[in-house]
Amino acid sequence: FLLIFFTLSGCGSSGPVGPNAEQIGEKFYTALMQGDFAAAADLYVVKQSRAEIIQQLEEYQQRLGDLKSYKQKDMTVSTVFSGVRYIIKYKTQYTRINATEGLIMFQPVTDDVIRVEIRNVQSRRSL
Repeated sequence: FLLIFFTLSGCGSSGPVGPNAEQIGEKFYTALMQGDFAAAADLYVVKQSRAEIIQQLEEYQQRLGDLKSYKQKDMTVSTVFSGVRYIIKYKTQYTRINATEGLIMFQPVTDDVIRVEIRNVQSRRSL
């Protein structure tokens, strides 16, 4: 009886309540393609103001051009003491440049909501 109890007690909430990391990435890049930087900014962890995030996204768009396409390459999931970190890599194509991007997201144990922490853009051409 105790064995069954302990086995079942581990079956509680074990993932994000809302969208998963891949869905967040999809929302993020769809918003960028549509030029909706406010919607993309809403997916970020609140470490800086929404206006600052929107400004950074607009500056990236000015340097890279319009996002034409994106495709997920792979995903790494790491469990840390305070939650779960997701790193999703994408191949992206902009009007001015092709790039490989890393979208780093975090799901804290405190609220089970996945948010974008960092967007890393790498290209052979200078940004």
